[in-house]
Amino acid sequence: MAAIFFNAVVVVIVQYLLQSFANANVLLVLGELMGGDNDDGSVKRSAIPLIAGAIVLAQATMTVVTALADRMTQKGYGRKVLFIAGLVTLPIRCAATIYVRNSGDGFLLSTQIFDGIGAGLFNLMHPYIVADITWGSGRFNLVMGLTTSCFGLGATLSNFLGQLVVEKLGHVASLSGSLVISVIPIVIFVLFMPETKDLRLAKENKLENTTYELSYKNLT
Repeated sequence: MAAIFFNAVVVVIVQYLLQSFANANVLLVLGELMGGDNDDGSVKRSAIPLIAGAIVLAQATMTVVTALADRMTQKGYGRKVLFIAGLVTLPIRCAATIYVRNSGDGFLLSTQIFDGIGAGLFNLMHPYIVADITWGSGRFNLVMGLTTSCFGLGATLSNFLGQLVVEKLGHVASLSGSLVISVIPIVIFVLFMPETKDLRLAKENKLENTTYELSYKNLT
């Protein structure tokens, strides 16, 4: 059980690092594509409301998706399938942004729906998964802190390196890099992450059996 715990924690940490590394820069690139510049090189006045709209659209979508995903978990859906669904939204978002980059601000803005879907699933499943793999160990806060720190580290590197790629190679190259990197955590999670709901049930059953055995011994 200790080996399963260690493997699951490593997978979650690596996944969050890579996913945030691929994800954070996408919004910056999207803002640059939507806002653009005037002929004199100054930033268009529409840039700020467009970025604000992108953030609001993602947050609104996230709220709806979180509520729906919570109902799905209550009906017995596994953590793994919902988390993978969230991971898949990022390469789709990158590909969609590349495809509609010259189609107008409305089309670009609509790609933020995928960001909201992914964020809604991540924000809900993250504490569920950590609670499952740390159940009974007293390490919930430790693992939450580690995964959140890796998420922040990945986002920081993404913004820095992603914008370097934009400066040297352009927006499409930066988005393409995010797309390729975003596939890696999907593969890792599919191949190496167990269904954590089953892990928790196994731990609860083991605890119940141990408690029953101890009670039986005391009685006899």
